[in-house]
This record gives sequence, structure tokens and C-alpha cells, in this order.
Amino acid sequence: MSTAADTLGVLTATVHVLDPIERVPLVLHAGTEVLAPAIAEQITNPRCWQDGKQHMPKPARKTKSDDS
Repeated sequence: MSTAADTLGVLTATVHVLDPIERVPLVLHAGTEVLAPAIAEQITNPRCWQDGKQHMPKPARKTKSDDS
């Protein structure tokens, strides 16, 4: 079971995406909770999301020590 923190968004429309690992077509229906960032980033139309946007996790900030 997922928590609100795990959910990147809820779909309001049926969308067609590719499985990020197997590269096979997936059909996700309205009401589906999207949990995988690799799937969420494929859904670029804001009208497909319940609140008009997906909740992508913020990327880790690069620090000076990362450059070394």
C-alpha cells in the first residue's frame, strides 16, 4: 500500500506510456496513483494529473564535494 508521500500524482485521464525497464507499452487509467518517477516524467500534459501537475521528487543538489 502506498502513502501520500510515495505518490507522484493521480491521473485524471487514461495515458499511454512505456515501461521504463521492459520498454513495452502500458495503459494507465484515470484514478491510477503514479509511483515511479520514470513513468511520471513521460506524462507531460498537466490535464492528465488530478491537480494539474505531477509531484516529482526534487533531484539531489550537487555540492562542491560532488565535483571532485
